[in-house]
Amino acid sequence: MGTAGADLDDLRLRAGGGPGTPTARPRAHAAVAAGLPRRVGIVGSGLIGASIGLALRRVGVEVLLRDTDPEQVKLAEAMGAGSLWQGEHVEHTVIAVPPHAVVPELRAVQQAGITETVSDVTSVKSRPIAEAVVAGVDLATWCPAHPIAGRERGGAASAQADLFAERIWVLCPIPRTSTAALAATEALARACGALPVRATPDRHDEAMAALSHLPQVVSSLLAAATPHLEPGEVALAGQGFRDTTRLAESDPGLWSSILEGNRGPVAAQARRLATQLDALADALDHASEASVTKVVTDIMERGRAGRAQLPSKVGTRVARPWGWIGVVLDDRPGQLAALLGVISRWGVNVEDLAPFEHHLDAPAGIVELAVAPDEAGPLVDRLVVAGWAAYHRS
Repeated sequence: MGTAGADLDDLRLRAGGGPGTPTARPRAHAAVAAGLPRRVGIVGSGLIGASIGLALRRVGVEVLLRDTDPEQVKLAEAMGAGSLWQGEHVEHTVIAVPPHAVVPELRAVQQAGITETVSDVTSVKSRPIAEAVVAGVDLATWCPAHPIAGRERGGAASAQADLFAERIWVLCPIPRTSTAALAATEALARACGALPVRATPDRHDEAMAALSHLPQVVSSLLAAATPHLEPGEVALAGQGFRDTTRLAESDPGLWSSILEGNRGPVAAQARRLATQLDALADALDHASEASVTKVVTDIMERGRAGRAQLPSKVGTRVARPWGWIGVVLDDRPGQLAALLGVISRWGVNVEDLAPFEHHLDAPAGIVELAVAPDEAGPLVDRLVVAGWAAYHRS
């Protein structure tokens, strides 16, 4: 795959070799540090910037921090993410600011002559690249990038050293991106525990519009659809509403910049969704019972098919149909550890673990585990024989 990347359909993990070469999993301190810049400057000490600082400090990198908000730098420093950047020369700079501010910050560090290479972390790529060309910045030293990780709450106070652990870190090098800039960005991603992949900027933006940007808008709109309800009625909200509106707590300023920067792809996705909602509304208003059933069934089946495409594990290219089993656990210490210990001794690998379902006043809860499909049935049988209450989830 060339420096300019490839179509997103061919997006896959790489170790710097030919197309499709799997990237190595993050290793211990010494291995990760190989080829990693020893001193990194971070512009922007919010959630992403401070989390990168924490991750890099953990593998021995000197981190220098800068932000327009001095309080964010102080907080990030107090958390151990780095120290105040006062113009010292660094080997690599990470620009962790909203999309509209990327090019001004890129130009500033380049004009100051205090960095060798630069990357950014914004979830919009095409617009900043076009602005960078117009601004006449040095494109050779910059590798556009985007770690696919975050939280609904921003700021240094929400930073986590493991925020990027086994998450995708998309590299979107352009034709003029130098080998040095690409290598430094990839090494930094690995040091943070992430899995670097490559994509072209336009395909990245189209994917993010569908997988990140529109979901944020939908979450906010759903949460905003409650003003006509009485306080007692809002209290009727179940877990489904809470889950689908979690992103509504996100920062409006950041998301204004993201959506404005990715106008075209997000608008196309919004119109596509609006068309489908209009069709549903029309059916509910005017169609027969059979027609409504058909429309709703089609929506639900397409939704299930779309969700089934999500990889079961971060970094895998396609979804794998794991076999899910459920086990009832008594509400007492050590039950989950005992269960996992038994399964481990039987040589069965647990691929995923669903959130533990347990009500505070209940004497027991349920944990669901994903294993290889052909192991699910036999595992349930063995657990039942061993005295566990287990079932195979359909």
